[in-house]
Amino acid sequence: MKKLFILLAVCAVLLCSWTVVSAHEAGDGRHDAAENAAEEENNEAAKDTKYEILFEDETFIYLLDKENTGWIRKPYDVRKYVIDAWVKMMPYELSTQQELLEPSEDRKYYLEHYLIDPETNKIQFLCEVEVTGRPENNITQRKYDPANWEGLVPESMEDRIFHAIVRKMGKKKGDGTIKQFSEVLEDVFRISI
Repeated sequence: MKKLFILLAVCAVLLCSWTVVSAHEAGDGRHDAAENAAEEENNEAAKDTKYEILFEDETFIYLLDKENTGWIRKPYDVRKYVIDAWVKMMPYELSTQQELLEPSEDRKYYLEHYLIDPETNKIQFLCEVEVTGRPENNITQRKYDPANWEGLVPESMEDRIFHAIVRKMGKKKGDGTIKQFSEVLEDVFRISI
């Protein structure tokens, strides 16, 4: 009985939210079709990209590789999880979205590989690769060593990378579930949370 009540309540909330969003989207008719088409095209392009911008500074644009970043079991401690992250560092002069995301044979950039432990606020650097064109799969990384975890120095590059990635991935495995659920609501029911 409880499960049925909860299911009905969730359906009612979704229906009300859909009605409110539909009414909001209908609005006062000020948006024209060209604006809506351009907005949808930008949203589709953002969903299809492999990289997501973390932040910029005067020398590089830092991008998170969404396909190769995720939660893994912490080595030697199967009860805990850490974030395994790849960060692409593009020189700042390549500033257009098209240039950032498309590979090129003559473009030079850097890839950095980190393990991030949000629970202890520590980061472990595994490797940096200087790439011209496409990287090869023959890089040498440091072996995992529990002694290589580093504390964060405020305002350091590792501090900025750590916090930007934790904002995207959450503090614990599964924190991203709310984001994923909201994305499903947005995609399927056109409900923004």
